[in-house]
Amino acid sequence: MKYLSIALLSLVIFSCSSPNKSAEQSTPVQDKTAIAEKPMADSAYVFFKHPADGATVPSPVYIEMGVSGMQIEPAGEVKEGFGHHHILINQANWPEGTVIPMSDSTFHYGKGQTDATLELEPGSYTLSLQFADGVHASYGEKMAASVTVTVE
Repeated sequence: MKYLSIALLSLVIFSCSSPNKSAEQSTPVQDKTAIAEKPMADSAYVFFKHPADGATVPSPVYIEMGVSGMQIEPAGEVKEGFGHHHILINQANWPEGTVIPMSDSTFHYGKGQTDATLELEPGSYTLSLQFADGVHASYGEKMAASVTVTVE
């Protein structure tokens, strides 16, 4: 068994190595600028399509989220110019680069959703929309928006 393990390990090592290094070096490398991800525009922002600031709404609260200057995609891979929404209840925005934690007042829409419903008790709330990258790292204040609503 020991010899079989050594033989298999040797086979893996030799099959992964290349005997012709000069051929590898002469192979052209793909120009990464041709496939570069779309960078975040200076004018990018998020916004609430619904509800409007100051609205009185029933529960469950219907929320429609928007983004301009960036693209929405599910969480996972980090790509510049892409991300997904988070809704924060009675919280301000998260600092840029900070990973947004899961909690009962922080909702992640990592499947790329652009609308949601939230069960909220009657009262006044500040709803904040925060855009973040594929690993939930916040894009900061520049990619956040807030509205105040009264839930009936």
